[in-house]
Amino acid sequence: MVSAERLAAEACTIEMQRCSKPIGKQDQYIAAYGGFQFIQFNPDESVYVDPIVMRTEDRQRLHAALLMLYTGTTRSAAGVLQEQQHNLENDAERRILLGKMVRLAWQVRDALQQGDLDGFGEALDEGWQLKRQLAGGISNPTIDGWYERARRAGALGGKILGAGGGGFLLLYAAPEKHPAIRAALPGLRSIPFHFEPQGSKIIYVEENGR
Repeated sequence: MVSAERLAAEACTIEMQRCSKPIGKQDQYIAAYGGFQFIQFNPDESVYVDPIVMRTEDRQRLHAALLMLYTGTTRSAAGVLQEQQHNLENDAERRILLGKMVRLAWQVRDALQQGDLDGFGEALDEGWQLKRQLAGGISNPTIDGWYERARRAGALGGKILGAGGGGFLLLYAAPEKHPAIRAALPGLRSIPFHFEPQGSKIIYVEENGR
């Protein structure tokens, strides 16, 4: 039994140092903590995790407004992340974009805590428009086409989950708009999901400590 902080930190050490993966820490930390968290990654390698406090009814409305679609395409996250890291180290304009994304994270936190879900959806769109400029592999004409069709069908915002380039497309839209969005994207499969409030946990222990 270990704390969420230790679990996340050890996962980062294994992936980033021992396996030399060009990744960040956000996946390990949110998997360890679960729920809605505002995670701050500091220059000294420390990480602050603060819960985003939402009313139950706002959390339920958010869940109802999110639509997750499987694109049917996969990609190597490492390749996309390596390109992104190289661009951020060598391109001042892209570092400015990253600064805007950091400020947008604070805006998203405030929107969720205040129950401004449409504000969250609009910020999601702004974040995606910024992120897709960080590296060429994050988006492509096919993904851009799906996203534009979803927007025309009523989505306020969305993004490709993870590094980009494929995988899952998450959209925010009023629930009554979801049928039109699905109809506009017939090649994508809707995937049901639920929020995980607890994060990683031990679910099975053998007898006698084995």
